[in-house]
Amino acid sequence: MQNALDYISIKGFRSIREEKLELHPINILVGANGSGKSNVVSVFSFLNELRRGNLRSYTEQRGGANRIFHFGSKITPTLEIEISFSNSVNGYNISLASTDIDTFSIQKEICWYWKSESHPDPIYYPLKPIEGEAGISKDLSRTPGWVQKRLDSWRIYHFHDTSDSSPMKRIADIDDNQFLRPDGSNLPSYLLFLKEKYPSDYRLIRNMVRRVTPFLDDFQLAPLRRNEDKIRLEWSHKSSSDQYFDVSSLSDGTLRFICLATLLLQPHTEYPSTILLDEPELGLHPYAISMLANMVKSASTETQVIISTQSPILLDHFEPEDIVVTELDAGATNLTRLQTDELEEWLSDYSLGELWEKNQFGGRP
Repeated sequence: MQNALDYISIKGFRSIREEKLELHPINILVGANGSGKSNVVSVFSFLNELRRGNLRSYTEQRGGANRIFHFGSKITPTLEIEISFSNSVNGYNISLASTDIDTFSIQKEICWYWKSESHPDPIYYPLKPIEGEAGISKDLSRTPGWVQKRLDSWRIYHFHDTSDSSPMKRIADIDDNQFLRPDGSNLPSYLLFLKEKYPSDYRLIRNMVRRVTPFLDDFQLAPLRRNEDKIRLEWSHKSSSDQYFDVSSLSDGTLRFICLATLLLQPHTEYPSTILLDEPELGLHPYAISMLANMVKSASTETQVIISTQSPILLDHFEPEDIVVTELDAGATNLTRLQTDELEEWLSDYSLGELWEKNQFGGRP
């Protein structure tokens, strides 16, 4: 897999004192509430905000830098994050300290390129902050520009909100189809784009949705008659071709599954470089969770997938090496990737989900 993340190293971010996570094509984070699963995902969000030049606003929204440092800046004076791509050919490192006004001060920020067969030593590209924002947020070229594109191309998806005011239930701009948005707010316009440009992939998505929602015949994707610049998710029922159904008629689990199928079965040329999903099993039937696992495996041949979950059923569909256990020890998050040889005797009698419930490899309260 080209341009994949090799690892992420995290020091001093929220519950994470110091951890280095080697990343595989599939990475399933499992652990008790409060163990730090969400904080691992939040590191990627933090890097996204650095890239966009939103460090100050991100810090303000979370109550100041002191709340982001592990046990505060007095205990943890420096926050450092490092990521490596493509077998350590490229990478990025940033180190931040706190200021007297509870904001971040960027102490060091570099990108690097190191192809050992042609360069005996890494080539470093120091970046300079601009008006309190990270240097990676500026227009850059060469290796820093390449790293920027990688940061731009991973996305963190949350399909939890299925309330009446959910972004997934709103009318969307018909041309908002560059990518599926992290909250699913452009779902109908993106499905229309796939139907027109990638019909075979669209049919794959529709057929997968039919497997968990047998009454759904097809999506009805067309501009609103009163406003052709807008579109709403509508669909037809197998038993009533002329009856009108829109997104409000779908159950919460069905709507979430449609978003997941669209994300994970889209054409490989449209995938984000890394997909991060927070508890995607929420509200899904066990059969739908098994379909979710199959879609994750399929997507992982083309992109990296990082999932935070609380579902034993989902774990049952993966290998031990796909699973990263998060545990809290003395207030700090520990990350441990499972190994098949350490569980071999247990796996002859129990599934991974059952072993997790029995607390045989940790990650339980």
